[in-house]
Amino acid sequence: MPSRLETLLDAAIAVLGKEGSRGLTHRAVDAAAGLPSGSTSNYFKTREALIGAVIGRFAARDRATWETLATLVAPRTPEDLAATLAAYVRRAVDQDRPLTVARYVLFIEAALRPDVQQQLADSAREIRRWGAEWLRAIGAIDPEAACELILDHVEGMILHELTHPDPDADLDARLTRVVRAFAVVRPAPGGR
Repeated sequence: MPSRLETLLDAAIAVLGKEGSRGLTHRAVDAAAGLPSGSTSNYFKTREALIGAVIGRFAARDRATWETLATLVAPRTPEDLAATLAAYVRRAVDQDRPLTVARYVLFIEAALRPDVQQQLADSAREIRRWGAEWLRAIGAIDPEAACELILDHVEGMILHELTHPDPDADLDARLTRVVRAFAVVRPAPGGR
């Protein structure tokens, strides 16, 4: 069960995902958390302090999501990896849409506040490590470089699907092309 602080921070993430940065107020977080007025300000005296804590909570949740995904998925081919990434994109723009919107709001905040950039950078580094392991498993020659390119593409694809959704887009096929293009794979032993 989340602590009171985690409940407040999760509520703040939900507010960001529904209302954007302008909607993030102490009062809005109290209401979203179902807690008495003043609860958020007891923990965070300023909006900047609240945003810094929200970024930390978001990064922890993001790492936990990817950690779970990394334990559940073991892609062995570029097509397997592309299918996993396509499922992630679909979830991000559908059932996790508010969380995804909050993610991009926090990216903008981090771009404007160098003091909180490190939290997101640390989280991204860990996620890229898991992605590189997947690419290593499918035989990528340079899994770290491929991972960076593929995950950057996935981020762009998510943003595009949020702002310009294409219901006819074949995400699996698109991501298969991306994985094949960026993840040069060693030939199988004895293969061509």
